[in-house]
Amino acid sequence: MLSYETLDAIADSYNPLLALISLALIATGLWKAQWKLARVRILAFAVAALVAYGFMLLDGYLNIWSAFSLDYSTHTAVSLGLIIFLSFNAPKLIAVWVVSFISYVLLMLYQRYHTISDIATTSVVVGVPIAWAFTYLYKHIEQPGKIGNKKV
Repeated sequence: MLSYETLDAIADSYNPLLALISLALIATGLWKAQWKLARVRILAFAVAALVAYGFMLLDGYLNIWSAFSLDYSTHTAVSLGLIIFLSFNAPKLIAVWVVSFISYVLLMLYQRYHTISDIATTSVVVGVPIAWAFTYLYKHIEQPGKIGNKKV
């Protein structure tokens, strides 16, 4: 069995890895001069970060989660935002994204970073506005993989 420290290192590398993959997708659009697609991806990435960290700051100021004997899970918020981003931008790999997120949640529970209630409440509060915003962005502004009538 892996030690607590090894599992901790794995957990600590999960969000940076998702961020690097997300930034690579953004860079791909820029590299291929697909400006509209890159712009939407940058905006979506920013929305995910703003929602995840915005709720962290709001909770820090208002102590919303602690009022219910819970803890806002920034780990969950950031990873879920990135998983939603990746699901919209690489939908063929959605099973990989979902399985990785579930594995990460199980690892957080095993390592006792957060409780199921912490993770569930954070997921709903952060996941709903991010998914709504992305649906709007990709439906009304630009569809991923398609610019105008041209398939990318």
